[in-house]
Amino acid sequence: MEEKSNFETVLKWAVLGILAIVALRIALVVVGVAIGLASFLLFTVLPLVLVVWLVVKAVQWLSRPKDGGYTSSGL
Repeated sequence: MEEKSNFETVLKWAVLGILAIVALRIALVVVGVAIGLASFLLFTVLPLVLVVWLVVKAVQWLSRPKDGGYTSSGL
């Protein structure tokens, strides 16, 4: 078997190192996008959904029958 030269070994490890750095950057970008999307949903969309839900429940509570009877849906 032929002995590999030092140049081939260094070149192989350099290419592997560059590929590892590229893969790490892609993984960090994916994690960053996921964290950004989660924070947007948590701090922007969720409060709006909660406020709208509370308004709907308040309207339902204010428009309930005054005699205390049950509606036809049984709720």
